[in-house]
Amino acid sequence: MIELNITLFQFFNNLSGNTFIAIFSPILADLPIFFLPLFLTSMWIYFTYKKSNNGNKSTLLFIFYSTLLAIGISLIIQQFVDIDRPETAISWAGKLLLDHIPDASFPSDHASVSVAFLSALYLANYRKVFWTFLPWVILMNLSRIISGVHWPMDILAGTVVGIVWATISMKYLKRNKFASQLNLFIIHILSYIKL
Repeated sequence: MIELNITLFQFFNNLSGNTFIAIFSPILADLPIFFLPLFLTSMWIYFTYKKSNNGNKSTLLFIFYSTLLAIGISLIIQQFVDIDRPETAISWAGKLLLDHIPDASFPSDHASVSVAFLSALYLANYRKVFWTFLPWVILMNLSRIISGVHWPMDILAGTVVGIVWATISMKYLKRNKFASQLNLFIIHILSYIKL
């Protein structure tokens, strides 16, 4: 498994020999993650001024919970599974395009959050938005390997974490009475500040 991880990493990292890929991989490795809060915030404002029912805002909160649960579980896993990033694990593995704090890499936080967000969009029937974000999520996660900050297995594990926690949030947490009451409370409080 370790050999496969190194081989896949070197394959993707060698793509950085292309000047175009070397320039855009570091940008794509981080930039798309910022579209997630931008989307949630803009849709929340849209639903506020459209005066739609609270169900739309509640769905947005469950999408947000999906990402919170995914990042939380990723951080917990990182406390027990300590795998160094490629640039610190083996210096000969490849070329580093993106400076990164040398912390634990398994599973990838970016993959966990982005895939949780994407999966939650799909489960919430925001299919057009799902298809819009899908290529960006794929590019971002591949760029993290190409840029040398993650192993392929980090991305794969983050993908699994994201799918699992989005499913839990959108299928099971949504049925929880406490979570629904919490959403109504949050929506009510934010309505006082016109959000």
